[in-house]
Amino acid sequence: MPVFIDSRICDNQDVCDVKKICPSNAVSLDKKEGMIIDSAKCTGCLLCLKACPYLAVKLAKDENELAEFRKKLKRAKLDRRAHIAKIYGTKLGRVGRVQLKDSNFRKKVDSKVPTLVVFWGAHSGVMAPLLREAGRRHRNKLRVAYVKFADNPKTSKKYAIATTPTLVLFREGKEIGRLDGIRHRETLRVWIETKLKPSPS
Repeated sequence: MPVFIDSRICDNQDVCDVKKICPSNAVSLDKKEGMIIDSAKCTGCLLCLKACPYLAVKLAKDENELAEFRKKLKRAKLDRRAHIAKIYGTKLGRVGRVQLKDSNFRKKVDSKVPTLVVFWGAHSGVMAPLLREAGRRHRNKLRVAYVKFADNPKTSKKYAIATTPTLVLFREGKEIGRLDGIRHRETLRVWIETKLKPSPS
């Protein structure tokens, strides 16, 4: 089944989950067209549909519907902000209260209470309400802490942070999980709950 990327929604990030996740390297960046999918390479695995945080990837029933998507793209405008607001809400957040820095990072994450460290930067605002929600849901079981990626190069380099936001979960100073990029509410919820489960002895 052919897939299509809506360039009215896609923000053409070089570091993009859709691009990274495609097993057949069918997704590429074109300066004029934006993110595109090579239908000759695409195997129809549909991982790209699940990876896009903005729901810019669509599935077509056949080549005729794919052609219709392309026609609609050229003639119909779309309010990208309104589209993203439908997915994540209208209140884009700022970096949270708990601040970590290169100087205090190790001390702060070396705790029995798991610490979800958010490496914060461009494109991170849509995740703020979801992270606050996660903190409330797991009160006393999880701390959510924030690091400004650009201001703390030592820590960012040490943990090989390549994109923002990147979520790294620590327990007693050890990394026990990582989630890169903007994710949907359910993806974040399931990931946190899975990681917080006590490991079998």
